Amino acid sequence: MTRAPGRAAAHEIPQEVARRAVEWMLELQSAPVTPALRQAWTDWRAAHPAHEAAWQRIESVRQRFGGASGATAVAHATLGAGAHSRRRAVKALAVLLFAGGAARTVEQRTPWRQWAADHRTRPGEQRRILLADGSTLMLNTDTAVDVRFGPTERRLVLLRGEIFMVTAKDPGRRFLVEMPQGLAEALGTQFTAHTAGDRAVVRVFEGAVEITPAAAAAPAQILQAGQGAGFTAQSVDTPQPVADADKSWVQGTLIAKSMRLADLLAQLSRYSPHPIVCSDAVAELRVSGAYPVAQIPLILESLSATLQLQIETQTRFGGRQVVQVRLAARDA
Repeated sequence: MTRAPGRAAAHEIPQEVARRAVEWMLELQSAPVTPALRQAWTDWRAAHPAHEAAWQRIESVRQRFGGASGATAVAHATLGAGAHSRRRAVKALAVLLFAGGAARTVEQRTPWRQWAADHRTRPGEQRRILLADGSTLMLNTDTAVDVRFGPTERRLVLLRGEIFMVTAKDPGRRFLVEMPQGLAEALGTQFTAHTAGDRAVVRVFEGAVEITPAAAAAPAQILQAGQGAGFTAQSVDTPQPVADADKSWVQGTLIAKSMRLADLLAQLSRYSPHPIVCSDAVAELRVSGAYPVAQIPLILESLSATLQLQIETQTRFGGRQVVQVRLAARDA
């Protein structure tokens, strides 16, 4: 099979050319684009067939995204990064754009979409937002959400993490929460939605929510107030009862009732910039209480004193960065 002169397959484009093409994409999305900049870009494209092939590859991916998501969203996020982060982002974006199946890869690589999300929280941060329709959106720790309101529907895209919704009435527009695992349609309600890995969980506190897994053949499931269920793209689990403790994080608190220590620490890790774990010897200890997620060091001190444990802190860079905190039995 022959290829027309001047055309190059994506895998034949040198890495440095791919990175330069990405840099041009970013520069042309900056303001203002001067005649001199546009001429320099035109000259670069004409200087070598690989340059033009690289640019055509970028244009092809952008057209498949409709110009408003995927690579374009990544570009906006990269433009706002610091110099070191930008260099790394440019290199990574070049790999995505010029790898096989790049269009789908860039669209599905959620970290890029998360960095450019409409609303985000860092680990340990929570945020309450009043949406344009009067609905209240609460973001839990380490969460990213896009808001896509239109004339016929109100859609949130939960890219990562957990949200609490109090939906406002709008008879002319459905309210949907899109997750990788499927859709949750609010039927006048208060509910939480959490996505992690290949599973999601929805818990309903008022009204009802209809869960539709992403797989076309999977049946929908309506959850009533007081019910919650996990689901994947293929199926919805049997609904289970929910309690007020399941949304205690909305008030900044985790409530434990005879919870395994290992499970409590896994929950606390979501609010921490580093993992919090325990040794196998103490993992099965049971704990109860209300734990304010903004006070993790105090929680660990309290657990240490109550359960007769020691706190082991693993660091690097001469102690300047904490890598992990571990609870273990005290030495005899």
